[in-house]
Amino acid sequence: MKFEFDANQDYQRNAIDAIVELFEGQIPVQKTLQFSGESNFTAIPNHLDLDADQISVNLRAIQGANGIDGDLFSTEGFPNFSVEMETGTGKTYIYLRTALELFQQYGMRKFIVVVPSVAIREGVLKTLQITEAHFRELYDNLPYRYYVYDSTKLS
Repeated sequence: MKFEFDANQDYQRNAIDAIVELFEGQIPVQKTLQFSGESNFTAIPNHLDLDADQISVNLRAIQGANGIDGDLFSTEGFPNFSVEMETGTGKTYIYLRTALELFQQYGMRKFIVVVPSVAIREGVLKTLQITEAHFRELYDNLPYRYYVYDSTKLS
């Protein structure tokens, strides 16, 4: 059995767009770092050019467009955002697709997904597996690599 995914669900697309629009004005990442030595490799870091004021402007625009009142952002410290959705709405699909949109729009490449339990981790891994072909088709065969972090195997 093969799952079919609908890439055009309005509520999912709205959630993805809201997150991507938070970074409006970000210059796409094109910098690379060359490491030398025994493991000579190139790394492409995520980079944020926007300051807290621009992120705040972007957030307020998104909130206004979605009818959300209130000041939900502090310019103190590192910006953190929470996207909350009802159970069964496709949160895992949305955050995976959001990562791919951020790659496509801004060149952001590295994302860490932290989950609270082994059961949820296994569900996320399964979603990564079953959505791979869908996302490759949707995003023109972009890089799609994932692994479970294991602190005993840092390489």
